[in-house]
Amino acid sequence: MPLNAADLDAITREARLCFLQEDAPEYLGMLEQGVQALTRQAQPSLSAYSELMRAAHTLKGGAGIAQLPDLQQVAHRLEDLLEALHQGRARDYSTAHELLALGVEEIHGLVVAATEAQSPQQDPNRNALLQALDQYLNDLPRESPPPTISPSRISPIVQAVLTTDLEDSLKQLEAAQAKPEFVLNGALDSFLVETKLLGQTLNLAWLTEVVAQITALRSEAPLTELVPAIISEIRLQRADFLAGKLTSTPQNPTPTTPESSPSLEPTSPSPQSPQPPQLEPAPKSEVASLNLRIPLTRMDRMGNTVSELLISQERLNLYQAQFQQISRELKRRISQFGPIREQVQTLYDRLATTPSLKANGHHLPLGVSPDPAPEFDSLEFDRYTELHSTLQDFQEIMARIQETGADIDLLNRELQTALDDGRQFLGSLRADLTDARLVPFRVVAERFIPALNSLSQRYQKPLSVEIHGENTLLDQAILEQLKTPLTHLVRNAFDHGVEPAAVRQRNGKHPTAKIILSAKVSGNQVLISVMDDGQGVNLEKVTQKAVQKGLCPAEAVSLLTEEQILEFLFAPGFSTAAKVGDLSGRGVGLDVVRLQVERLRGTIRISTKPKQGTTFTLALPLTLNILPLLLCQTHDFTLAIPSVNILEVIKLSEFMEPGIPTTRIIWKDQTIPYAPLQQFLPYARPTKAAPLTPVIGVVVEVNERPMAVGVDALLEEREFVLKPFDITIKVPPYVMGCTVLGTGAVVPVLSPPQFELLLQSRPELPATPPLTPPVARITPVTLMIVDDSVAVRRLLERVLTQAGYGVISCRDGQEAWEQLNRIDDPVQLIISDVEMPRMDGFALLQEVRHHPQWEALPVAMLTSRSGDQHRYKAQQLGANAYFVKPFQPVDLVNQVATLIRKSAYTPV
Repeated sequence: MPLNAADLDAITREARLCFLQEDAPEYLGMLEQGVQALTRQAQPSLSAYSELMRAAHTLKGGAGIAQLPDLQQVAHRLEDLLEALHQGRARDYSTAHELLALGVEEIHGLVVAATEAQSPQQDPNRNALLQALDQYLNDLPRESPPPTISPSRISPIVQAVLTTDLEDSLKQLEAAQAKPEFVLNGALDSFLVETKLLGQTLNLAWLTEVVAQITALRSEAPLTELVPAIISEIRLQRADFLAGKLTSTPQNPTPTTPESSPSLEPTSPSPQSPQPPQLEPAPKSEVASLNLRIPLTRMDRMGNTVSELLISQERLNLYQAQFQQISRELKRRISQFGPIREQVQTLYDRLATTPSLKANGHHLPLGVSPDPAPEFDSLEFDRYTELHSTLQDFQEIMARIQETGADIDLLNRELQTALDDGRQFLGSLRADLTDARLVPFRVVAERFIPALNSLSQRYQKPLSVEIHGENTLLDQAILEQLKTPLTHLVRNAFDHGVEPAAVRQRNGKHPTAKIILSAKVSGNQVLISVMDDGQGVNLEKVTQKAVQKGLCPAEAVSLLTEEQILEFLFAPGFSTAAKVGDLSGRGVGLDVVRLQVERLRGTIRISTKPKQGTTFTLALPLTLNILPLLLCQTHDFTLAIPSVNILEVIKLSEFMEPGIPTTRIIWKDQTIPYAPLQQFLPYARPTKAAPLTPVIGVVVEVNERPMAVGVDALLEEREFVLKPFDITIKVPPYVMGCTVLGTGAVVPVLSPPQFELLLQSRPELPATPPLTPPVARITPVTLMIVDDSVAVRRLLERVLTQAGYGVISCRDGQEAWEQLNRIDDPVQLIISDVEMPRMDGFALLQEVRHHPQWEALPVAMLTSRSGDQHRYKAQQLGANAYFVKPFQPVDLVNQVATLIRKSAYTPV
């Protein structure tokens, strides 16, 4: 069935997407790095252009398949220029290299435009570049000059075969080293056949001699040592050949054909030809590793999976802690059975030695059967009854319970070991996955050097480019997305930041301007800066333009701060340039820059000084999945603060007067802002608890300046998994994400460096409302539960604890009476069962009512007896309420609250 237009269009879109995501970034990076390497070499070798020519050729073909004609046209011209340089037909290398840099910069812009799905436009700069390339190529001679050095005599075909086909064969042989010996032996046979054919076809004597050497040495060395030596030797001799250190043909060549079989004996080198070095086993560390290309989306999914596994690990750790606690409780309970077991054993021994009472005319004890052997006394014949069997079964059950407890304890230790191992493996996996995404900052920063050098020569502005923090590791995905914003900032820095040399000398500056690209990690974020030492931003021009565009009324200009004036630069289409050219406008594209930075959860700031320069700083959150966090409690909220941003934890009572609100405190001989964290953050919702005065201060770093926030309590500090928010909903920049606890609770993670936004929006920090007199912390109401049923006690504990009460549990009335007279916390209500061992509920109620301290204490009876007789008895003894089992939890909680509210009892 023929393809219709829709199918063809879908195929084209898929090919374009594959080209822009896979091939274009890789080969564009090769061109950028290669052109930069050419600028550092005084006299580049002709072979240096080979890889660049291959990259331009691949870009040209891919652009043609993706139907990107502008990109295909520029790549084609670059390929022609590189071919001319490789063949030695070019003489003016400075002009050629400048054209290469401009062409690579143009390809970069076209790739970015195609990736962002922008429609192609006619660009006069592109047309001028193509004309310059055509003119330069037309002025070159059609034929290359006669060869003078050996590298120039190597044809591009031979170089391509040696660097591509031979390298592929070497990598296949490397991969076979990890397989069984018979597979490696077969791979070596195939490799030798292919390599010999290459040497004979291309007439490469050194390659055929190496194959002959390998054939002679196969029986003298094990494959595990021979194969690494083969790979190392061939690569070494190939590098020497491409550098012109080896001849391509022997001095006395003999015609050979691909079908001729090689000699099994090692060939003796002639005196005129250099003898290849002997093969020696190479260390395994020199074996090149294989690389895989993994889509970024799959890396993101893998990272998210690892994060979820770490959260599951936290949940398992919580379960293990609970299991350990239960194991300890079980051991404690088993130890309590020790005296009981001894009593049972004593009773068993006593019954076993009890003489028969039937002969004396007494009744037999319970469970004692008639004496089957009356002629024996108790010392001569052991007598066992049904009670003996019962006691023996009880002892066996106790022994098995102890064994089970020991097994549970052993299982708990093994579980802890397994969890520790799992945590270690997960940490290693996370570290490897993180390292796989990280690249040095110089990978992106160095790409701007050729373009800036070209601009410097074109516009006659002497310029030096410096890179600070080039080894700072950053997420490759973020760096790729920052290419366009950084390009805008670098071009603006050159155009309106850098002055001509004459102007700089008049201002007392060095004639060579400077642009610095820097990256550093500060806390939990990375700071990328573009700084120039130029003339700075003209604030007067910015305000005039803002008034013209209607961004600010003229009468309000005098009230604006420097930060507010610089904020106008991010307005769409804002520029102070008198006329718009290919570079003009300090504000060109800054709205796009801010948009792309905010998509990465980052911010951008400007700082400028007249005649000293301007700095654009991009602050982006790190992509680490795990961060050390401090969990804080403020009212009934739990919030997390990264530990790297915390300077100190202080006790607020030592820095401020109790009950007196303040917005600043003195910390380490400096006055710093202070605010309760709950009141400092916007979007606050009403809290369930009564307002409290913070007692703990956390001093955090806000853009290298300290600030104190007040919290109620510190919960714990350790490493947690940081989960970023989805971009669907706009989240304030001072909330960097969230973490999930083992209990399933989601805790927001704050970003103190972004607190500056809140400080700027609030000239006066909210002060703590005055409390006169100071309100003390509210103590929860304590209830006492008395019931001999474990299930009922647990149910009541859970229900009443969730309702906000403190609970004391007792097994019977006797224990309750002892606890009541021993505990320090006052009990405000007793909920008691009626039928219990030792002391029942009615007896407990009677004791309470006859005691002068507890006579007014509310007591409620909770029993399954619903008859009027029991109700009347409880009423006569002074019960305040009578509940019948089973009960409804909600109704019980409401009635308990009513009892406490109506009670006139005041705890002492």
